Amino acid sequence: MTVVAPSPTEAERALSQLFERRSASFTDAPLDMARASAFERFAAGGLPHRRVEAYKYTDLKARLRSLPPAAEEMPVAEAKALLDANPPLTANTHRVVVANGRFVPELSSAPAGVRIGSLLDPSAGTDRVGELVRDSDDPLTLANAGLFEGGVVIHVDDNAAGSIEIAQVVGDGVLVMPRVAVFVAAGATVHFVERVLGGESAVTNTLVELFVPDEAHVEWIRFAEGRSADATSLSTLHTKVETKARLEHLTVSTGLGLSRAQVFAFVTGDEGQANFRAATVAVGERHADNTLVVHHDALASTSSEVFKSAVGHGGTAIVQGRIFVEKGAQKTDARMMSNALFLDETGEVVNKPELEIFADDVACGHGATSGDLDEDMVFYLRARGVPEATARRLLAEAFVIEALDRVEDEAIQEALAERIRAALATMGG
Repeated sequence: MTVVAPSPTEAERALSQLFERRSASFTDAPLDMARASAFERFAAGGLPHRRVEAYKYTDLKARLRSLPPAAEEMPVAEAKALLDANPPLTANTHRVVVANGRFVPELSSAPAGVRIGSLLDPSAGTDRVGELVRDSDDPLTLANAGLFEGGVVIHVDDNAAGSIEIAQVVGDGVLVMPRVAVFVAAGATVHFVERVLGGESAVTNTLVELFVPDEAHVEWIRFAEGRSADATSLSTLHTKVETKARLEHLTVSTGLGLSRAQVFAFVTGDEGQANFRAATVAVGERHADNTLVVHHDALASTSSEVFKSAVGHGGTAIVQGRIFVEKGAQKTDARMMSNALFLDETGEVVNKPELEIFADDVACGHGATSGDLDEDMVFYLRARGVPEATARRLLAEAFVIEALDRVEDEAIQEALAERIRAALATMGG
């Protein structure tokens, strides 16, 4: 039987044309060869659709029938204006600026012990870029790996200290493929906040590679605040956690538009730890997809996954979590929980947890809950003079903000909590 491949969509044709233009300058350098290979594999399957299991509930082929034009280099003054209008979540934070996918050294700074440079500059230490995504078959990963504009590489020494905000500055009505590679030294401690600024009616597809080596401690917070109903924010993180290392990861998703934040984590070192939290407010024209795949391939490694989703006014939250325990990964402790709160009868939540365990001495589990606000708690607050709308909003805030409990900087925790409160303000009070 002959299988006839479907005709490419307008969006897929636009991506192929973009690759033709960009690949004209490729050389035989390893990174360029990897870019060509990645896009060839992407083009073979095209944009993911509902028959691709991992994208069953976020059909990008149907949603992205056409694409905005690829972003040109953003003037420094324009990028600075967006940065000034969106200050860092806390003071004393260094910023690494990527505008329309390109590293902007004039607007970037880093703490002592941290080196930053363009991902396309071999002198910036890029020889390991692509190591974590080389074997990936994820369509968003492949699209970015073949089409990224420039990107940034960050090296963190073992004596580094401080917080770094990676500011993804995006113009309006454009297609952007930002790429980030972060190499952390063994034993180092570093805190990152990743944000997308601007991007009205834009399509942003970000790819991050994060190396967490032996005894390192990395906190990574991604804040996705959709600014318009026709904006699309796609983000993929590939990470490797080695011996006695610890990763604390948080995704906060609010606002409007389509958001998909996916993480592929490989815990490969004995006693490695990877903890994931997600706080989602999908109220109104918001489709928020959190997808997480964790592979355990080490002794006595641990992971925890907690998703908190509040939906209403037609909003949708997707939670997909998969834990994979390899045959030799004895003493693994991996637990996943998804909690959903319905603010009214029009929201939708999809929970899809999976476990694949090939070791026999593990403690693994998953669970999911969904429901409305506790009417007894609403009555308790109303009996003490709190208006009903305010009572419901306060309870919803407390439910979602609980996902921030592992954020180490109290100022950042409060700044994120304030964004969640603002997203729930439509509940009144």
